[in-house]
Amino acid sequence: MRIDSLIYKFYYQWWKNIDKSIFLLITLLFVIGLFFSLVSTSLIASDKLDTNSYFFFFKHLVYVSIGIIIIFIFSSFDKDKLFKYSIILFFISFLSLFLVPVIGIEVKGSKRWIDLVFLPRFQPVEVLKPFLIIFLATILCDSKINIISKYLLSTFLISIISLLLIIQPDIGQTLLVVFSWAVLIFTSGISIYFLLAILILGSTVLVYLIIYLPKFDYIQGRIFSFFNRETGTHNFQSDKAIDSITSGGFFGKGIGEGTLKNRVPEAHTDYIISVISEEFGVVAIMLILLLFLIFFF
Repeated sequence: MRIDSLIYKFYYQWWKNIDKSIFLLITLLFVIGLFFSLVSTSLIASDKLDTNSYFFFFKHLVYVSIGIIIIFIFSSFDKDKLFKYSIILFFISFLSLFLVPVIGIEVKGSKRWIDLVFLPRFQPVEVLKPFLIIFLATILCDSKINIISKYLLSTFLISIISLLLIIQPDIGQTLLVVFSWAVLIFTSGISIYFLLAILILGSTVLVYLIIYLPKFDYIQGRIFSFFNRETGTHNFQSDKAIDSITSGGFFGKGIGEGTLKNRVPEAHTDYIISVISEEFGVVAIMLILLLFLIFFF
């Protein structure tokens, strides 16, 4: 059989078996992200970083391309292979999490990244999260392991990961990982009282760390700033982002017409939402949120 016919057959089988609605939603979100990265960050890149105006766009384009390739590869596997490779990749990313305190690079007081030659600013926890869910689900669904061992093993594993994330420190990712684990063991049929006891214990430890360890003073400052806007400077970025969103109103000022985006310190990161809102309005943000809600549904 000719190679081109084999490729055609493979693509046909792939397209036939994937969930087209989810795939098209992901593609649409990718395209929207690239569009806003192109029209909303060019001035930020040239003014703040003194670099190519399209630096963030090209960087985003590279990562989107990598993401599409990964989607294609993983969606081509059958279920058994997917579980097998996911478990292998979980252990690789889990081991790389141990390397962060040793060879990780520090940015603004946090050591969360490993600088690889082919992938600068690689954050192991981002790769770990999806494979962690699959690995935990595999443990909880394994009929060969008794119930107590399942919960002890999953609790031990999540405790190690949480400790490694707290050391960085990265409380946001810690809470996300713990919450994902809690949802999984809850749906596995665990007693709600046992789950609540674990969550209360975990919350107590977290509160103790935030109050008594100097390393987590910034979180304490953010919490106090949330309840009292006049205290500290931890709410500076969020205040500037709110000003930017308010300035745009419902329909925005137009492409490139935003004036407050240069006052938001990290506007090219997840705070790009404030730039989008100023230039395209709250309506654009609502449409993006609607797409994510449809995707989640």
